[in-house]
Amino acid sequence: MKTLDSRTTLALLAGCLASAQVGKMPPALAEIRDQLGVGLVHAGWIATAINAAAATLGVLVGLALARIGAQRGLLAGLLFLGLGSALGAAAADGLALIAARACEGAGFVLLVVAAPSLLAAAAADNPARRRRLLTLWSCYMPAGMGLMMAVAPYILEHHGWRGLWSANAFAIAACLLVALSLHRGTERASGPRPLPVAMFTRARLSQPAPWLMGVCFGCYAAIWFMIATWLPTFAVEHMGYTRDGATWLTALAVGGNILGNLTTDFWLARGAPRWALLAGVMIMMGAFGWFVFTSGYDPVLRSVAAVFVCSAGGVLPAAAMGGIPLVARTPADIAIANGILMQCANVGTFVGVPAIAALATALGGWDGGRWLIPVLAGIGVLAAWAFRGVELRPAADPVRESPAGMLAEQN
Repeated sequence: MKTLDSRTTLALLAGCLASAQVGKMPPALAEIRDQLGVGLVHAGWIATAINAAAATLGVLVGLALARIGAQRGLLAGLLFLGLGSALGAAAADGLALIAARACEGAGFVLLVVAAPSLLAAAAADNPARRRRLLTLWSCYMPAGMGLMMAVAPYILEHHGWRGLWSANAFAIAACLLVALSLHRGTERASGPRPLPVAMFTRARLSQPAPWLMGVCFGCYAAIWFMIATWLPTFAVEHMGYTRDGATWLTALAVGGNILGNLTTDFWLARGAPRWALLAGVMIMMGAFGWFVFTSGYDPVLRSVAAVFVCSAGGVLPAAAMGGIPLVARTPADIAIANGILMQCANVGTFVGVPAIAALATALGGWDGGRWLIPVLAGIGVLAAWAFRGVELRPAADPVRESPAGMLAEQN
């Protein structure tokens, strides 16, 4: 039992380290722009390059880990994450830093797909404990990002952004050593004979529920990361904050997301439909996110709006991630559904952050770029409404119950 608890803690810690690699960029972005001489849009691509691998490989990683095991994915994720951070510390220009961030992205997607699968498996026979573990897991992004944003100003002041990257590389290397020590002596669990790859892939990717939740998650992530990434710069340039003050404001907004994560069980326990939570968060983020980037209003009000939208928005990832075991047709489907959610979320992040910067540049300011936020929120509401129709369907496995599936298992 102690080993199981240790592995559960490790999975949660690894997720926080992964999100810390996202959180280290916003407070360091201004210094990176000065040192490497990159513009606003180029800086947006640097900030979201870590999401490029997850935006393209999430589903494939989920399919692979469903067959080879999540534990191997966790180890590989830590390896790539640490390597990317080390390479980033030595980057000589913007292109090299983008490449290093892409390496971090490969580690990121491996980790965030593998870790919740390990948590779900650790409590497979205890639905209540599994729900609590996945609720805790939904906090990994704001916890890691918020902590990194809180400590980053000190490291940046004394060691610069390269020192920040190096410190993260050392922390990830330490976590990898612990993971390797816990991995020794483990055996891969036995189970039914795997279905043929083509049949397995086609059946798993044809289920609508993970994709609909993924679209909601993608729209949420795009809006949330627009605010989390650009708020430090926007607060300094348009709201009168100092650089450290803007970093602390963003850390408060990001860290507040944990409160939203942890209140999700409260709403679900009182009968709130999951689709309604998804739709409600999208409506709230569309309105308040638009207000954050609107000129002419009191900076204090916009600061409060930023903290509120990032905090209350935490209900959505917890609702989506916690719903995966409910719509999964087999244990292997949990990794695949995680991959779908992570790919959709990172498509939103990868495209959304530079897109609002490009719109702001093309339309003469943030008052033009802000309109992207309600558009994305509207798409999320439509996806949540479509999810309403599939939320309560029983999670049977038609493939294994079909004659072809039964024959594949028997042979």
